[in-house]
Amino acid sequence: MIENKTHSKVEIAAFQQKKSGTNQCGDDYVTIETEACFLCALADGLGSGEGAYHSASIAMNTVRQHYDQDMDVILDKCNRALLHERGVVLTILKVVFDTNEIIYGNIGNIETYLFSEEGDMKRPIPAPGYLSGRKFKYRKLSYSMSQGTHFVMHSDGIKFTRSDQQSVQHMGCPRTAIKHFAEKAQRQNDDITVIIGYIT
Repeated sequence: MIENKTHSKVEIAAFQQKKSGTNQCGDDYVTIETEACFLCALADGLGSGEGAYHSASIAMNTVRQHYDQDMDVILDKCNRALLHERGVVLTILKVVFDTNEIIYGNIGNIETYLFSEEGDMKRPIPAPGYLSGRKFKYRKLSYSMSQGTHFVMHSDGIKFTRSDQQSVQHMGCPRTAIKHFAEKAQRQNDDITVIIGYIT
């Protein structure tokens, strides 16, 4: 399933696919934009199917409630909400418009790629682990942001190759680029979520 969202400053396209034999994709995501910031979060529930989605949706509902807090607080709130649940891996990108800053928060194997308009790419390395109400160590990084910056975030059901990077850089808009991943995903049997965002 492809979903396109146009915020005032960020254009988003997302693709989701459920693992065959299950009723529900075990991933969930959210995008939020205000005058001050834009936030995109992706959670991959451990395992697959409805149980995995239940944990992922708890994390995303928590993000919706606390999106205006510092990254450390959002991650901690998500972790507390997942006590006695299956757990998730999670990445959050928060774009702060006043400071032209992108803040990255992560625990677990959600891959993220940031591209400048000039074609430079940054790939933050995910922190090992997952959220399930226990003590955890997350990764928090900050990057400068400019108009034309774009990003790709995806769960571990799909691989992002060098040719995929070139496709994202040259296709020009997320609605076109996401079709490339939707076609590629048909060859995989796993829960898959890919989110592409362009900061306009």
